[in-house]
Order: sequence, then structure tokens, then C-alpha cells
Amino acid sequence: MAPPVAQQTAVRVAPVSHKQPARDVISIVVMVGGTVDPINSDPKARSASYRNPRVAAPLDPKKDNDPDWYWGTNRLLREELEKLQKKYRSLYLFIAHGWTGDNSPTNRRIAGAYLADRLCGGNGEQAYYKGFLQSEVSIHLIGHSHGGNVINEFTHRAATSKQWPKQWKIRSITYLSTPFFKRLHPVDTGAFDKDCRVLNVYCKYDLTQRVIADFSLFPLNDVLQQVRASELVERIAQVKFDTGRLQSAMLSVDVQLTGKKWYQLDPKLLMDAKEGKKLYEGVLSTLKQLHAVFDKARQIVDRLHQGIDYPVPKELDAKLTKHRQVMSDALASKFRLRLDEIERGLDKTEKAFQARLKSGKFPHQGFFEDLHVTAFLLPLVRFLSVDRTSLKGPLWDLVHELLREQIHEFDNTGTSPSAQLRGTPFANRIVDLPITTEDLLFGKGKDAAFDKFIARLEGIEARYAQSPAQHALMDLLFTLIAQMEPLRTVVSKWATAVDWYEGMVRSQAWVKSKLGTQTDQDKLVLRFVQTLESYALIFKDRDCGSMQVDDPKIKLEEGDPPLGSIPYLAIKAHSTSRMKLYPKVKTALEGQFNTLPRAGG
Repeated sequence: MAPPVAQQTAVRVAPVSHKQPARDVISIVVMVGGTVDPINSDPKARSASYRNPRVAAPLDPKKDNDPDWYWGTNRLLREELEKLQKKYRSLYLFIAHGWTGDNSPTNRRIAGAYLADRLCGGNGEQAYYKGFLQSEVSIHLIGHSHGGNVINEFTHRAATSKQWPKQWKIRSITYLSTPFFKRLHPVDTGAFDKDCRVLNVYCKYDLTQRVIADFSLFPLNDVLQQVRASELVERIAQVKFDTGRLQSAMLSVDVQLTGKKWYQLDPKLLMDAKEGKKLYEGVLSTLKQLHAVFDKARQIVDRLHQGIDYPVPKELDAKLTKHRQVMSDALASKFRLRLDEIERGLDKTEKAFQARLKSGKFPHQGFFEDLHVTAFLLPLVRFLSVDRTSLKGPLWDLVHELLREQIHEFDNTGTSPSAQLRGTPFANRIVDLPITTEDLLFGKGKDAAFDKFIARLEGIEARYAQSPAQHALMDLLFTLIAQMEPLRTVVSKWATAVDWYEGMVRSQAWVKSKLGTQTDQDKLVLRFVQTLESYALIFKDRDCGSMQVDDPKIKLEEGDPPLGSIPYLAIKAHSTSRMKLYPKVKTALEGQFNTLPRAGG
């Protein structure tokens, strides 16, 4: 966990040397990109440190149109490194390599070993620096995100390979927002120079480094793209129901009363015709939208059960495609059973609502009868039900099974390499370089909410590391969802509306129970409303406060997520460390150079 901002100016473990040695050692700065993204959006993509020469340059030099060029949008960082290259006589910037960028431990191991072999000619590779094999060389490694873990695998290869020149030493490692695992990708200091320093650059708002990177995943997103899962999300987003219509229609009965309370209504009393028509039309529209959701969900289940063929990096598999059955027979059957059961009830409800709408008369009690509670609500309530304590329920049990199948490995990460270097001569040669103050979110008054949010997530992951139980994984998922806008801001309104309706139904149920007229349908309607209330409370309990900044004065890049949103914390804050070669990082890096400046430099 990163130190509080107030302490971050005093956390350097090792002082930075500013004195240039009177030597001129060949120095190679190696840039290593990170993962393409946390969820492996495209197994065909690359994390390349160079611009693809076959991709035409964009008209605007500040923009990048090569999706594989990892450092393409980091112009300020690249320019500063190029200036250093011009400043020093024997400084080389190595960018002629790339790797798959997949969020996979296997790929990171392959990438690190290959990079070391590419430099020196190990394992049958042609040496990129063949002319330096007999010379003293200082290696300076700079890696962002999981590029830092590729570097760790590089250190292992350099320390153990017989082809790695003994006079080539790792003089510095600059980690930019690297998630440091406890088990995976340990550092090997065997090829370190005795004066090597480790520069640790991090931002406290970095959700990926602190939480998301703990999960190394199979390429789930590519699977979801093939089955067009985004269409399901779109159809769910199209499901709308105006709860105001329900409230207005129910209360419209009051105009027909003379001194009676709403919970003493005669079941045969009619709602206002105009309000009743609006209510029934609204429900029918919602039912049509729900059918579309079920159709798409069934298509996705069938496709996942059938299995997919998708390309994989050649480093992992000599075959061009790989087949994977994402959903087991048993899991697919469970999903289909639930979907069919609920949709059969939808059909009955739709027919009843069409008939009532055609009649033009809308009894107050008739609305609940038309819902066909037993056929529709019973399986729906069963499927959606969730226990607020255990976070278990039919739907979430299935979601948990799916998530578990996608996790390749879990290893709780930290923001410092101190644990990995403990017991080595380099444990006290770490230079912590926090750049939190450089992030756009800094100073916007959101630290209290963020600190509460990240502390909750890291606490959950600590529990999950001890025991990978369903509760912890669901708690993590619900906490992330609860903090997403606009859901976070509407939950309180949702909870209020559900509260109102739950109170009405509960009061009505109490009256009917006293009169002996309460039916199983009445009880089920109450149970359904209470299920909705459970969701509202689950999200409300996990609301850590507003983190998103909606200020039109703050200028973000086109396509950037809102400042302080979950996507911002996972993507933009994770990239703050590589936007520039910040002065204190540059000073620390230069302090490790043992090559001389050019004349007049």
C-alpha cells in the first residue's frame, strides 16, 4: 500500500547520487511496455516499444494511430529520454522489441527471457549489440505496469544464462506503476551492478497497480467480443420502467374514495383510466425489452457452451487457433433452466396485460393478478434473490463460477519491490518516487472517499489471499459496481422509491393478514420488493462517497473517462507515471549513469 501523500516526500530509502564518475561505460536504456490492458482485450495485439513503420504517421504529431506502440501517447517521456541520449556520449536507447502484452504470467516469463536473449544473442537469437559483447556495459531498465514484471524475468535470465556477458551489469531499474507480486516474477540480483539502484515510481490513485493487477486472467474479453456480449449489455441498458407511473396509477384510486385510506381499498375499485393505461403500456414496453434481453442471453450461453476458436500468441502455441469451451455442460444447463423458467412467466404476464389494456378498465388489485406472480415473479425472485450477509444467491453463484473460470492466477500485489529485495544487498538501495501530486485527481477534494474505497478493496483482497472464498470475490465485485457512476448517485433514489413501495405493500399485507385475505401472490410481491431493497442496501453499504469530478473547467483528452471514475483510476491514474520523465525521476536515473556527457553537454 502506498504511503499517505503527506509522507510521500520523505520516503526515499536510498539517496540519489549526483556525482558523475570519471569513466565512460557503454550504457543501454531498455524500455519495456506493460500489458495491452488488464483484461486481455485482444490476444493479437502487441506491446511494442517502437512505432510500426508500416503504419502511416498521423497528421497530428501529438496523436498516435499505431495501437501496438505502447509508448505512442507518451511523447514527453520519449522526448526526455531522447535528450538524455544526445547528452551522453555512450548512451543508447533500445526500443527494438515487443511482446504480447497479455495479462498472463506465462507470457511475462517468455517476454523477459526473450528480451535478455535478444540483447546478447542467447538461446539462438542474433545479438542486437553484438559489437558490445566483449565490453563493459551498464543496463538501465524502464518498465511500466507489468513491463516491470517482464523486467524481473529479464533479471532471472541475465543471472542464469551462459550467453549473458559477465561484464554486462544491470545498473538501474525504473519501475513505473508496477504491481509487485508476492509469489510471481521474483527479482534475481545475480546480474546487478554493486551500485545498482531501484527507482520505484507510483501514484496512489492507481487502481490497477493496487487491486486489478492481482488477477492474472485468461483472455476473457476476447471471448466476450466473439459472442457479442456487448449487445447483451446494450439490451439491458434499454430496459426502462418509470416507477412514477406505478405510483401515480396506484394513488389515482384516491380520487374515487370518500375518506378511506389507500390500504382499505376495495379490490374492485378502478385506477384512473388515463393513469392505468400509461402504467400498462409502460409495463408492456418493459416486457418487450426483457424478451430481447433473454433472447440475447440465451444466444451467449449457447455460444459459450459450444466453445470458441481464438488466436493465441505463437510464443504460447504453435497452432494458429485454440479451442476453448468457456462454459461447462452443467453451468450452461443451469443458466438455460433459469432463463426458460422466468421467460415462460413473462409470456403469461404479457398476454394478461394486453387483454387488460384492450378492456380499458384497470382494477387496483387486477394489476397484481395480471403480473401472474406465481408464473413470473416466483422464478424471477428465486433467481435474483441475494443474501446480504453471504452475498450468495442463484444468479451470483453462477457469476462466481464464471469468474473463477477466468482467473488464471491470483497473487496479492504491493506498490513497492521491498519485499522482493529483502535479504539482498539492494534492499536499502530502493528510491521511492511518488508522483501522486502529478495526477489530475490530486487536490480535487476526493482523497477521503478514495482512501476509504481503496482500503476496503485492499482489505477484501487480503481476505481473498488467505481464503479464495465466494464472499470475498462477490464483495469485491459489488464494491466496484457500487462506486460506479451513475449507479452510485441513483442508488439512494432507488432505495427511497423501493422503501416507499415496500412500506405500502407491507402495510397492505398486514391489513390483509388481519382480515385473513392475504394470498401467496401478496406474499411473493412483498418478497420481490424486499429483494430489490436488498440490492439497494448492498450497494448503499459499499458506497464510499463521491470520487468522480464533473467539472467542465477540467480539460481531459478526447475519449478519456471522467476524472475520478473507476475507468479513470484503472487506466489514466495507472498511466500517470509514464506521461513524463518527471524531474525527480530523471535526476535519480541520471545519477546512475556511468557514461560521460558529450563535450559541452
